[in-house]
Amino acid sequence: MRGVLRRVLMVALAAGTVVTMTGCGATVPTGDALYRDGEERYTAYSTAMHDVIMAIHEGDWTVESYGASPIACSADVGVSGYAFSWVRTLEPEQLDVDAVVADASSAFEAAGMVPETSVLGDGERREVNVIATGGSVGRGVVTVRPGRGTIEVSAAPGCFPGDAGDLSDMVFDGLVYTGASQRFPGFEGPTWQPRFYFPEEGSPVYRNEDGTPIQPQPDDTEFPVAPYGD
Repeated sequence: MRGVLRRVLMVALAAGTVVTMTGCGATVPTGDALYRDGEERYTAYSTAMHDVIMAIHEGDWTVESYGASPIACSADVGVSGYAFSWVRTLEPEQLDVDAVVADASSAFEAAGMVPETSVLGDGERREVNVIATGGSVGRGVVTVRPGRGTIEVSAAPGCFPGDAGDLSDMVFDGLVYTGASQRFPGFEGPTWQPRFYFPEEGSPVYRNEDGTPIQPQPDDTEFPVAPYGD
């Protein structure tokens, strides 16, 4: 069955087709065009978010949700779509809340976004949020919890037309649930590069079997090139 699905996918990729959903007037990319669309969106938003976390702390951030896994959503009425989920966390030795807010706000503005700050709770439960909208990111949030000594940064770039399952098969060169999480890096640091292709064979293992990040992380200088897109 998997071989049949893969041959069908490759035929669609070779055609590089784009299907128009006439029911609601939305253009839905498929095949090669879908991969290019996803890669462009991922690269744009993840690069912007990398600049944000590096502005806050130029070191290694723990990867909670890598951000390249297509998630099914509804782009419009009757139109299937895909979304991304991106989360990074940090427990700095010293936490300067005002500096984090200032650095995050400046980085969001540099990315063409409009940031706003909100404070929730007090004491040990105090939570300071910098919420920014616009640009390629769509919505980015920096959450500082002084009582816990943590910073969490997340992004939700929105829902875009296209089949999440088809795109996922291309990103992971196979079924996403066959150890895909083991292919993601455990940290994002200053040498990070956007990567949107994780083949089943030849990928370094970034996490241990229990899910904890491997230390030190593999030093990738050349990522595998996807057989999709230009």
